[in-house]
Amino acid sequence: MLDFQKIRRKQKWLFGVIAVPVIFGFVILFTPDAEDRLFGRGGQSESGTYGQLNGELVTRNQWIEARNIVIGQNRRRLPDETMANETVRILREKALMAFYDISPSQTDSDAWISQLIDRSLESLPSESRPTRQEWLSNLFLQFGIPFSSEADTQSQVQMKGAAQLEPFVRHQVGVDQLRRLAGVSGVLLSAKEAEIRFRENNEQYEAEGIFLAHTNYLPLVQASEEQLKRHYTNTLSEYMIPQRRQLSYVTFPATNYLDEAEKKFDALNAVERGGFLTNYWAGITNLAGYKTNSIPDLAKRIAPVRTNEYAGMKIEEVTADIREQLLTRSWDLKAGLAVIEAYRAGMDFQNSLVATHKAQPALDTLEKMALLQNLTVSTTLPTTNKVAGAVLELPSVRVADLFQLSVTNAIIVGDPFSGGFGDFFVASLKRIIPARKRSFAEAKPVVTAGFKKAESIKFMKQAGEKVHQSVTAGKSLAEAAKENNLTVTQLGPFNSAGGAIPGLANKANSEDFRTQALGLEVGAASELISSSTDPSDSVAEEAAFVVKMTAKTPVSKDRFDAEFPAYLENERASAAALAYRPWLQSQTEDVYKYSLSTGIGEGEGTIDLETIDGDNGFYKQGTLVKIVAKPAAGFKFKEWSSGVIVNTGVAENEIVVSRNQFVEATFIPQAAE
Repeated sequence: MLDFQKIRRKQKWLFGVIAVPVIFGFVILFTPDAEDRLFGRGGQSESGTYGQLNGELVTRNQWIEARNIVIGQNRRRLPDETMANETVRILREKALMAFYDISPSQTDSDAWISQLIDRSLESLPSESRPTRQEWLSNLFLQFGIPFSSEADTQSQVQMKGAAQLEPFVRHQVGVDQLRRLAGVSGVLLSAKEAEIRFRENNEQYEAEGIFLAHTNYLPLVQASEEQLKRHYTNTLSEYMIPQRRQLSYVTFPATNYLDEAEKKFDALNAVERGGFLTNYWAGITNLAGYKTNSIPDLAKRIAPVRTNEYAGMKIEEVTADIREQLLTRSWDLKAGLAVIEAYRAGMDFQNSLVATHKAQPALDTLEKMALLQNLTVSTTLPTTNKVAGAVLELPSVRVADLFQLSVTNAIIVGDPFSGGFGDFFVASLKRIIPARKRSFAEAKPVVTAGFKKAESIKFMKQAGEKVHQSVTAGKSLAEAAKENNLTVTQLGPFNSAGGAIPGLANKANSEDFRTQALGLEVGAASELISSSTDPSDSVAEEAAFVVKMTAKTPVSKDRFDAEFPAYLENERASAAALAYRPWLQSQTEDVYKYSLSTGIGEGEGTIDLETIDGDNGFYKQGTLVKIVAKPAAGFKFKEWSSGVIVNTGVAENEIVVSRNQFVEATFIPQAAE
């Protein structure tokens, strides 16, 4: 057995070695700029920023501890939004453990690790099985990777992993106890139930079928002008051109603001530079005085070291590349310096645009303002609300948001910090193209194609019914196919779990075919089934088939004996996971509340928060909150910022609480334009 007491003593020493860098890393991670990314503003106090748990404020340390457990569970850092949601889940679990007085002991923790080692080693071939100590060292390594840098040695990574492992294990033990308490440990799935499911999923089927496609009957369709006009009248709604909308927008690429960003970089002190520099290249710490050099001086030092990347390049080219990478790349949760400068420029443009648009709303205001400031304007393609998802040219703008805009509420801005959506932009509604009906002459090619398809489907179904009648009369599929000049397709073997069906190809929708085939006994045939040749289309009736089940083969004993034990374990684990999350949500629905903080950017005034449940600043997820900006005497409301992106110029607004967030209002003197 492993000597866990010895390991823990070693861990205490390890923690002493790495406590300072690990804690320092999280202090850097939660700088005001990082809080700005997570909660909508920077420089907040610890109190109230991280939400409320059982009526008590969540502290910074509680949030970081829960966040570390999320990283341990996933062995990596997740996207911001996912990380925040999972951190809240951990806090809910901790609250529930406290409520049920669940406090895992060191013995519980040791046993959990020991069982994990046993299961892992048993799954490996004996000839390549590591020792228990080797396996534990590898576990330390895995846990340390998300907290390490490129400059760390393997032993340093393992030390970081050792410090993260025990709190993670204690939490996992607590979750296991919660699951047993909830009755969702997985044992509620009996072996017999799992066996039935395993045998059903792995039984092999074979079938034969006759397939018909409407395209084979298109040559039979003759279309007169009168028939086409009648079809046009009967299907007029299909030939409507829906309302379309376009946005005009100005982008602010971070690379346009490298000069301003470099000045900000030069003004940083050595400690502040360190994070940006090591994020650019972890090995930069090996260069003497790297924190005090300008970017051109850094380039001269870096080029001779990183020869694989910069060999053969002129120093000017090296400097330009390093400059762009360093100033545009974010540092952990901090945005790049050039991104921030681009954001500021974009916000200045937005402010002037909003003020001008508010004075005299018009759909060409953005173009006029951009012309005055020598900015380039682009225009999106016409978009309909029949399209789901995002606007093609601006993927951070949902089509639904585009169709909520109006002449008086025309402006929408991007989030340069959301990641994956390119440069910061300011957009405005440019054009509303009304819906209209297409005339018969205009729509005739489409009408003709629609009419021919509808008629060919009728012919296809008539032919299919003849096949079905022959089979019903007792003829084999081969005889019925020969009578109707069709062929029989052999299909399988396939199972009920899904996946490709050999022989089916694109003759019909695979799920339509599988559903019909599995409902048949051996030797029985289906009715004529309408389907589609497009696997993703479960509605179209452009194909049809009759299927006959020819064989069912049970799973072999050897395969059952070899695979079922692992299947049972996985099914029980899945059952526990599926049942646990809803149970946790139901038990902790009112336990955690998100914070909604407010502040005044400029001027004087107040902000009221109004909901049907009161305005205490902490709300359950999904709560609709009315935010009302009230200017002080001598001031008027200008705009919302931070957590508000829609109707930013409206004093009485609404937001849906979905995270810990901050909203800010700006007021200006009454006389100001």
